Amino acid sequence: MSIEMHLRSPQRGFTLVELMIAMAIGLIATIGIVSLFGGTSRTNQLQEGLARLQENGRYAAMRIEDDLRMASALYCSTTSGNRLEGAVAPMWSDLTPWVYAENLNLPDSGGMRSVDALGVPSNSNATTSYGLSPRFFLQGYTCTTGTSCAPALRSPSMFPAAGLADGNRVPNSDIVTIRYLRGSGWPMTRTDVDCASGISITLNPQTGDDPVNFPSANGLAMLGICGSPAILPIASASGNTLNVGTLLANPDAREPRCSARPERDVRIFNFATDFVTVTYYLAFRANDDPDARDNSGAGALIPTLIRRENGVEQELVRGVDQLTLRYGVRDSLGNMRFLTAEQVDNQMAGAIACPPKPQGVAPNPANVNAMEPGCLWRSVRRIEAHLLVNPGSEVGALDDIGRSFRFMNTTVTNPAETATLPSGLALMNFPRREFVAHATHRNKTP
Repeated sequence: MSIEMHLRSPQRGFTLVELMIAMAIGLIATIGIVSLFGGTSRTNQLQEGLARLQENGRYAAMRIEDDLRMASALYCSTTSGNRLEGAVAPMWSDLTPWVYAENLNLPDSGGMRSVDALGVPSNSNATTSYGLSPRFFLQGYTCTTGTSCAPALRSPSMFPAAGLADGNRVPNSDIVTIRYLRGSGWPMTRTDVDCASGISITLNPQTGDDPVNFPSANGLAMLGICGSPAILPIASASGNTLNVGTLLANPDAREPRCSARPERDVRIFNFATDFVTVTYYLAFRANDDPDARDNSGAGALIPTLIRRENGVEQELVRGVDQLTLRYGVRDSLGNMRFLTAEQVDNQMAGAIACPPKPQGVAPNPANVNAMEPGCLWRSVRRIEAHLLVNPGSEVGALDDIGRSFRFMNTTVTNPAETATLPSGLALMNFPRREFVAHATHRNKTP
């Protein structure tokens, strides 16, 4: 009887209070685990974003430094012989190529074909030979919106207009154009002392030289020689043989020396490909990140550092918010100061005198103190490129401190997520850091 009653007695379970306590403990544990994983995920996002930012900034600075160091480089870094006495530092005028061709066809120049008698770029063909001022080997612009730049662009179509749209240039960022000679060139075997229209030049490539790549007709050659480089028209080319076209007359009866010289390594370069024009600027691209938010009022945009070589664009780094350049200029007394592009171009409103120009440069080619427009660009000895860089994608929810940054000696403290950058984009949740590319001209003597 007792056994039967024991078997029939009801089994006890959890009470409602016990269940509620267990659920509360489980909920607290779940919240803690989710919070832990969420915090870990945000930390990882921030660390990855900062790593991308560091990588992007260092790469952008390295690439732009490589080109800035080469600005104004010719085959031989020497002088034209003009020296300024009384300066606090040695001052010589730069080496100047003589142009014997009608049309230089320089990219990113607004259609510049030659230089006129006033030393101003011209869209017309030259009729006489002239000295090409080194001021055309470096040109900067301080730009705002649209096509507004100082100095003014020679043509509004030179670069994309600044604005808040895919393909536009980033507003309130600078532009810089650099020109220099690169490549190995080719030695020649001609024995004549001077060039003349219609003569033939035989190239003699050596082991390690670049392949000969002249166009079959209507090319330009650069004669690389210390003291008297020249740009020559090439009527036709076949293999290693170049046929010189019609040389422009020289009012001073100066002729280029198309001869191999035992005391100097004279080389011929393809001017169209070896004398490169490189331009840096920022442009907007549509952000293809599916999680990207509208930061412009018209879609998700990402500012991108563009390197344009001989008119062909290349995207280098995405996430560069601002590019500002400063130019270290040595004035006629040898003093160094850092200026904006506008100040360099107008000689700081006329307050800075240019050092003597090379002979043969217009205006008044025989007078080294008759300065060409923009002559202070010849005196740039150092360039600083300041880049404001972000990771390229948001890193989660940043607080106001995380969005703070410093750029060009100005600190932006505790900005709101909706605050606006000089580019017109909202700050959003991007950490930002300043990177500086320093480049000293190694192509100036001294």
